[in-house]
Amino acid sequence: MFRIIQKYLVVLILLSIILASSWALFRSDFFRVHDFTQGARIVEMTAGLKDGHFPVIWSSNLGYGYGMPLFEFYAPLPYYVGSLLYIIGFSLIDSIKLLMLLTAVGTTIGGYVLGKRLFGITGGLLVSAALTLAPYRAVNLFVRGAVSEAWGIMCLPFILLGIIKTVKGEKNGWLILLGSITVLLLSHNLTALVFLPFSILFGLMYVLLESKSDKKIKKYFWNIVLKLAALYGLAVLLSSFYTVPALLEKDFTRLEPTILADYFNYKLHFLSLRQFFIENWGYGGSTYGPLDDISFYLGFGQLLGLFLSGYIVLKAVAGILQKKGTLSLEKHTIFYLFFIVILAVSLLMTTAKLEFIWELFPALEFLQFPWRYLSAATVFLALAIGSLPALLQNKLLKFGYGLFLLLLMIVMNSKYFQPEIFRSDLSDYFYSDENKLRTEMSNTLPDYIPIQIQQKVIEPAALRGHVLYCQVIENCVISYKILDDKVHIKRIAVTSHTDQQLVFAIADFPGWSADIDGVKTAVTQSDEGFVQVSVPAGEHTVSIQLKQTPVRQFGLWLTIVGVGVSSGIFFWYHKKK
Repeated sequence: MFRIIQKYLVVLILLSIILASSWALFRSDFFRVHDFTQGARIVEMTAGLKDGHFPVIWSSNLGYGYGMPLFEFYAPLPYYVGSLLYIIGFSLIDSIKLLMLLTAVGTTIGGYVLGKRLFGITGGLLVSAALTLAPYRAVNLFVRGAVSEAWGIMCLPFILLGIIKTVKGEKNGWLILLGSITVLLLSHNLTALVFLPFSILFGLMYVLLESKSDKKIKKYFWNIVLKLAALYGLAVLLSSFYTVPALLEKDFTRLEPTILADYFNYKLHFLSLRQFFIENWGYGGSTYGPLDDISFYLGFGQLLGLFLSGYIVLKAVAGILQKKGTLSLEKHTIFYLFFIVILAVSLLMTTAKLEFIWELFPALEFLQFPWRYLSAATVFLALAIGSLPALLQNKLLKFGYGLFLLLLMIVMNSKYFQPEIFRSDLSDYFYSDENKLRTEMSNTLPDYIPIQIQQKVIEPAALRGHVLYCQVIENCVISYKILDDKVHIKRIAVTSHTDQQLVFAIADFPGWSADIDGVKTAVTQSDEGFVQVSVPAGEHTVSIQLKQTPVRQFGLWLTIVGVGVSSGIFFWYHKKK
């Protein structure tokens, strides 16, 4: 009977955590956030899927109607999910709400399962509440609108859980680790850049703790380390269809000049340590200095839990030292100290105190905002808080402290998980109208426009998306009929009395190929940077299609290899078991 009551109580608390972090999503109205491009991404992803363009790379309406390779560089997985929701009948805004709600459910479950594994049921509930109700998650969802980053944070507890289960040799542990890293890489590669080094340190620490009881320590250690390394590598293979082109073809776009200059220079966004302890809740932006109009508060309940757990550990260590014995710490205390060290490092990475590390590793500049390290900090802060029950010997104290902190975080932090204002009409921000996507949204989302295209170009002719004009002005008499109008394929029947340089209203980018009457022909680039095809006089069928480049083909083959290896491991492992 007690176990049944306990089970239902746990479910009730987890539902309370989910509701406290997402109650604003259950209203009929919606809200504006800093990054209101989620709707446009879902619409463009949907258009690509419906046209058979897979993996989806090209957005035909963004880039001022000339298109751009949006999903080659912006982690696509959340928008594949959002697009499927949109296709099966959910409205655009409801699809966005469900993407946000999924992060609350996933983070709650992941935090609980990880915390329970390390610290028991009470610890699991504390980890779940501290992570899901972290103010930084509220900032991502209801201030910034960083849906992809919220998806990234959702993966982090599952990665650590997968490491634990893999080291222990438990069923499906490797699958959890492999799947969570892959989802992270396909959801928010910047969170992967922040968190994966810390997860590797956690894995090494956990292997060392587990190897103490093994007679052949050295062999055990290297066997497990190689197994973990292989799973990390396999996750990279599975996501290579996206990550390889994103890394190797970025120079063909305006990505670096757009996201690294001026306001987005990371040096302008270092935090002050005091900002972690001051609520200062606001809906503005990040600015230079400590007076940001956005909050980086860690949360009152989180800070109190950190103080209580720290006090208990210090008291235990002091007791050992007073007895003048060897400093032999229990596993839970070692976990706590590790979490505190990683928490401290991740918080310091948001400040100028560790700026030299940013200068040593140029890839970090793509984070733009040093405070993105709060994604890792919230996880290790939650784990430090969750260790509190395991550090206590008295069962009554365990229950009392756990219940008190749970209620405190649920009640006090739920106020952060709401927007500045609800609006019944948000048609100016979330829409599917092609003209608005080509004009207004293209101004908002210019990051991946091919580099040769000027940000504001002339308006295309009436055949926007197909043919812009013929290069030879004299005697330019053509007639045409549209035969195929897809995101990645444009095909027309054209009649001309003279040879023409036919210029399509499509931004040139590696992969565009052309054929005339089924015979492959060369694609050149017009003076404006568009796709250009030489067409002889007469009646012809002219097609252009976005195909795989060698780089994209290489990434896709790596993914296929990854799928094959993963499938082989899955069937071999389960057959063996």
